Amino acid sequence: MSKITKAVIPAAGKGTRMRPLTNYISKPMLPLGKRPVLEHIIEELKEAGIQEIAVVAKSNDKKMMSYFEDDASVQFILDDSFSGPGGAILKTESFVKNDDFVVVFSDAPLKGARRATYLKDLISLKEGGIMGALAIYPIRKEEVSSRGVVKFNIDKYRNNGRVRLTDIIEKPSAIPDHPWATACRYVLDNKVFEILKEAKLDNSSELQLTPAIRKMIKSGDLVLGYPLADGLTRHDTGNFGGYFKALRAFIQSQ
Repeated sequence: MSKITKAVIPAAGKGTRMRPLTNYISKPMLPLGKRPVLEHIIEELKEAGIQEIAVVAKSNDKKMMSYFEDDASVQFILDDSFSGPGGAILKTESFVKNDDFVVVFSDAPLKGARRATYLKDLISLKEGGIMGALAIYPIRKEEVSSRGVVKFNIDKYRNNGRVRLTDIIEKPSAIPDHPWATACRYVLDNKVFEILKEAKLDNSSELQLTPAIRKMIKSGDLVLGYPLADGLTRHDTGNFGGYFKALRAFIQSQ
């Protein structure tokens, strides 16, 4: 397997849950400490060895594009369709080409000194025969309705050890006894593009990534989950409660 050097960041959403802030600045550009959320994520990717990063952005997000215009590792792919993360990823097919790649969502910064080491380890799991490797972490039951929830044989789980995923469901109605979710970091085989092209839109007319990964799992493909390392926290800057919590955590470390 060739080394994975490309990453995709879907960053063209409406930011509805963060209005009125996102009436003036896009969600990925909200400040987190002294830098925007997106810069923290791009820095994490580069520290993990990613050399080419495609950010899917709205065509009118001039502030985002001008902020990163001097970063040769970052390029922008424009998308005004509001077609969801799966739709945004599809826009990057010509960028990814036949390579495997990393996806990180633009509202999910990681906090912790070992974030790049963890991402390197996650990337290294994508070997021949493995269709995907997902960052996962345990969540509270009240978070289930807003997360991509994963299933695996919890009886065979060992601390920080990789597990084979048996299912993944976007915002399920049923609440598991010990819920785990994706930490919005995915290492994917390029075959995911063909699966996304056949996937159905959700009730909001958006194309999600989760159903494509679920199809991989249900087809018998090997998709691994890799628990976040000790000392790492996945923050959610896509809602006010999560954003203010992340803001406090990142400011306190400066």
